[in-house]
Amino acid sequence: MKRGIYVKAAAAALSVLMLAGCGASAETETTAAQTAAETEAAQTEEAASPETAGEEAASEDKELSGELTIYTSVPQDMADTFQRAFQEKYPDITVNVYRATSGEVLTKMKTEKEAGQMSSDVVWVADFSSADSLKDIDLLAKYESPEGEFIADELKDAEGYYYGSRVINMVLAYNTQIEAPSSWNDLNSPELSGKAGVPSSSSGSAFQFIGTMVSNPDFGWKYFEDFKANGGMQFKANNDVLQRIASGEILAGAVLDYMVTDMKNQGSPVDFVIPEEGAIAVASPIALVNGCSNEDNAKAFIDYVLSEEGQELLASLNTTPARSGIEVPEGVLSLDTLKLMPSDMTYISENSAEIKDQFNQLFGE
Repeated sequence: MKRGIYVKAAAAALSVLMLAGCGASAETETTAAQTAAETEAAQTEEAASPETAGEEAASEDKELSGELTIYTSVPQDMADTFQRAFQEKYPDITVNVYRATSGEVLTKMKTEKEAGQMSSDVVWVADFSSADSLKDIDLLAKYESPEGEFIADELKDAEGYYYGSRVINMVLAYNTQIEAPSSWNDLNSPELSGKAGVPSSSSGSAFQFIGTMVSNPDFGWKYFEDFKANGGMQFKANNDVLQRIASGEILAGAVLDYMVTDMKNQGSPVDFVIPEEGAIAVASPIALVNGCSNEDNAKAFIDYVLSEEGQELLASLNTTPARSGIEVPEGVLSLDTLKLMPSDMTYISENSAEIKDQFNQLFGE
């Protein structure tokens, strides 16, 4: 089954249960009071049970303090922006951030689990396949965020383990000294021989790009074999590809849209196009770490990222928000009009190890 990427307005459903009791006699009043007390005790016990503890929202009335540790692959400026904004909102919480590629984040978390020394409270990575890998080894906890209803079903885990926080898109970036490319196949053209680049599979967004291409019968593994034969190069991360496009070392490549917009706005000779086959969308998931030390603080951070305030902050960073109803600045892609290449998420998730191994055999790790 393929997971489509579409933004839909989530319908809010509220139900209110009102219990009332009255009686004329003291005996009736005593019985009613006992019943109410028993009901309240039962509700309290249920709320405190392990089965429901991970799904409770962080209480707005609770004074939050202490530590919060986030493992993330989002860009450094985005991590810094949210660290500052959250600490301004919760000044008694000290936020610690470990930032690396999605692959490095996953490796660190798996190593910590094996050692029995988990340090993270929140994990915020680039793609669903990375979140699914953590979910499969019981590193994520279910959390029903009160902000989750505003995230379309296609952008969150059906079982409640993670939520798409933003939608980032792999596009064709190019140096403006050349004519704009129009197709993914242009990276394999004679004009770009030895002058095209892609990020490595350790990048979550790049892995989504690679998986989408190899699972598409119009491209497959032959696409990357031809890319390498044409002198195409692999670099560690999206920014490494983009920096080389800006400098002219290479002239085009697969890069995330908002990174190109940021650099273009700073005056660099770069731009991007949506290939005629479509951009490749990547929904960046955020999740609660199973058994984390600072659960309430972690829930508050997840709620903040998914909130209207948090999503507007994401939009201000030239990123497409996952929440419906958020205005985006000029130049930020809108999912309502964006042409996307379908991604077979089932295939990509079930074959992630094989995809990475085969890509690394072609280009090295």
